[in-house]
Amino acid sequence: MNTGANQPNAPMRVLFVNRMACLERGGGETFDLEISRHLARAGIQISYLCGAPLFSSPPLPLQGARVLHTPWLRRFPWDKVKGGWRVRQLEFEWFEWRAARWVARHATRYDIIQVCELPNFVYWLKKRGAPTPVVMRLTAPNYHDPRGGVPLADALIASGTSIARLRERGHINVQNIPNAVDADHFKPQPSAFRETLNIPRDAFVVLYVARFQAFKNHALLLNAFAALAKDRPASHLLLVGSGPLRTAIEKQATDLGLTPRVHFLGEIPFQDLPAIYAAADVHAISSDYESFCFAAIEAMSTGLPILTTDCGWVPNLVADDAGIITPVGDPAAFAAALKKLADNPALRHRLGATGRALVLDRHTWPASAEKLHALYRSLIQNRPL
Repeated sequence: MNTGANQPNAPMRVLFVNRMACLERGGGETFDLEISRHLARAGIQISYLCGAPLFSSPPLPLQGARVLHTPWLRRFPWDKVKGGWRVRQLEFEWFEWRAARWVARHATRYDIIQVCELPNFVYWLKKRGAPTPVVMRLTAPNYHDPRGGVPLADALIASGTSIARLRERGHINVQNIPNAVDADHFKPQPSAFRETLNIPRDAFVVLYVARFQAFKNHALLLNAFAALAKDRPASHLLLVGSGPLRTAIEKQATDLGLTPRVHFLGEIPFQDLPAIYAAADVHAISSDYESFCFAAIEAMSTGLPILTTDCGWVPNLVADDAGIITPVGDPAAFAAALKKLADNPALRHRLGATGRALVLDRHTWPASAEKLHALYRSLIQNRPL
């Protein structure tokens, strides 16, 4: 018997299904973790179902989360090896199949299933006849859906460039639940992080928070930074994140003679990120494409100017004079913009102040959480008895 939100005064119960939340943190994971935190403040009971390595504990444990152990080839360069995407897809399908079995057995414990992509999970869950409404968040329009799970979701949500592209693909009813940032967590503040790396206070510090994947184009950033470092040898580059291409980027940094000035920080706990943003002078985004980019609004909220390529949605975030935009795939233009920002502290301050104001006006979590909460209520109210 379902004893949840259908009972008088009972709190709504939502299960977030996100394979990567305990493995690696990117935009999809940040969205789920942050919006669930704000939904909990509204009285919703939040649970998590996540992936874990086959024979070990998850590297990023999430308090109270249920984990399913499935294969995870962390350092396999799936986006560089021919046919490598098939290995990655097999990993996901293994988790999706196990997750669908588990949720189907326990579906009546929850009033809503919120899933980060995973269309095979939705297909197998619906095939098993689970009655709980499923809300699927699509992080990008180029999802892989071999079994047709996406149309089976009870509601689709997205943000950024994905909205228009999904509607072009026929998903007319996809709802815009905007990405946001905790402006009280990410804010201008003193930071002692430079001291941990022996970086001088007057050094020019560039930051890039991104997974090491091909479309993030770390290679372009390193080439541009190498040009900057020739004239400004005191400059430093901080790279936050993990991913299959990290080893290749480390080799590139060595080959360019940048090893003393490029710092590979790996995965950083969410609570420690603001101090790293606050230690930088500019946040760089060298991607070939971004459907949104959480790091951009985190940096803007901290008061950093943005230097970005013309990559999808990010220019929309900074178009109101919060950053500099260069062509995609142009290291010379990126290097020139880095030099401009390095030489002009007043410009950095003006761009950063504008970015902070834009975040406070457009990108905070309470409004997005309430919009998603309203969608949940509608699905529950319209659910067949």
